Amino acid sequence: MYMVFKRAENKSTFKRKIHGIFQGLHLWKVLFFFLLSLFLFCFIYAYYILNLNTIYPDIFIDGIDVGGLKREEAVGILNENLDKTYQSDYLMLSVPDMHFKIHFSDIDYLPDYEKAVELAFNTGRRGNVIERLREIWKVRKNHLFITSQMCYNIEKTTGILENIRIKTYKEPQNAQINIVNGKVEIRPHVAGFSVDVKKSLIRIDNFLINRVWEDVELCYEEILPKVTTQMVEDITYKLGEFATVFNPENEARVHNIKTACNKINQTLLLPEEEFSMDKTLGDRTEQNGYKRAKVIVNNELVDGLGGGICQVTSTIYNSVLLSGLEVLERRNHTLPSTYVELGRDATISQGYIDFRFKNTSGYTVLIEAKTVGNRVIVTIWGREPEIKTYAKIRTKVVQVIEPDGVEEIIDYSLKSGETVVEREAQPGYKVEVYRDTFDMNGKLIKTEKISVDTYQPKKRKIRVGAGGS
Repeated sequence: MYMVFKRAENKSTFKRKIHGIFQGLHLWKVLFFFLLSLFLFCFIYAYYILNLNTIYPDIFIDGIDVGGLKREEAVGILNENLDKTYQSDYLMLSVPDMHFKIHFSDIDYLPDYEKAVELAFNTGRRGNVIERLREIWKVRKNHLFITSQMCYNIEKTTGILENIRIKTYKEPQNAQINIVNGKVEIRPHVAGFSVDVKKSLIRIDNFLINRVWEDVELCYEEILPKVTTQMVEDITYKLGEFATVFNPENEARVHNIKTACNKINQTLLLPEEEFSMDKTLGDRTEQNGYKRAKVIVNNELVDGLGGGICQVTSTIYNSVLLSGLEVLERRNHTLPSTYVELGRDATISQGYIDFRFKNTSGYTVLIEAKTVGNRVIVTIWGREPEIKTYAKIRTKVVQVIEPDGVEEIIDYSLKSGETVVEREAQPGYKVEVYRDTFDMNGKLIKTEKISVDTYQPKKRKIRVGAGGS
């Protein structure tokens, strides 16, 4: 009895096990088909998503939703909403005391929607399938906001800036100094002004590209003139002064002396700047203010335009020597001068012989040239030195050159055997010139040899008669 019951129980358990197996197989089948369906759905969905020809959802350009749109549709909608992109239609440019409007339409200032749309469209279309799907999912989750790049016409903008530069440009004005009878008058310099187009363009570019529509202060520079107030404000000290005497009865010569003085008077020389007497005097013509007076040509006094300017040249030469400035070029006359001692004269001939010197004082100097009565006075003004000195010029005749022979001129207007002395013989000289520098107590500091000059002798000149009796 027990055995029969045991067999019946085992048979029942077996059936339950078989039923469970079939039930499990059914569940796995259902699960398999579910997973297969899910895979097919995902595959089809992914295939659909990856092959869309529109911008993926949740992408915005300049705050406008362009998801689900084709590229040309997105560009169209963005252009329709273009006015919402700007907070203004111009940029205000400013320089001190002046303002200029630069209208966006004048420089083709627009968003580059084509480029922005292309970037939006390519989002989710880079990399392999997994990378693309990951990017699409990330955009759906967090949204993507694209700001279109602003573009403008650089050439047009540069042209507008150049026009502003021209309108606002101010030429710098030199400081002016005048010294008359020891009284110093100074007019301060005025700095120039110029807009820096390149730097201003960089600043404007930063404002436009970053959509900062605020006033833009243009970059500019102050231009200092060649001569500033600081360069001349210390010109109060006489570095050197020299005077020569002329004959006031010779009107043409006096006129030329005054003309030459006026041309060099109040001339400023910056440190290391050179002065040329020939260039400063200009053409020796009647149109330039000169008259005919006696000049030395080939050891003879003849009439010529500008006679008398050598006296002014000699006067400034001595003033330069006393000032301690460097003489670059100087030549003595072939004959001794009546207005200055041997070795202290300086001749000049347009385009041929010049008197030049350099301002080696380290500071700006001024030349004052004037006539007072029958005197030519030239003063070199400069900055008062920390250690004051003064100079004296001395000359030494080292050789007297006697003329050789007599110069005879045949004169048919004189009877045979008659003679007339045209000119007595005049000796020549060889002269050494020295500059002695002293301290203010009169102690000799140094001695310099300035030059060795030679003056040609002149033969006795007579006219010999050759006419009939």
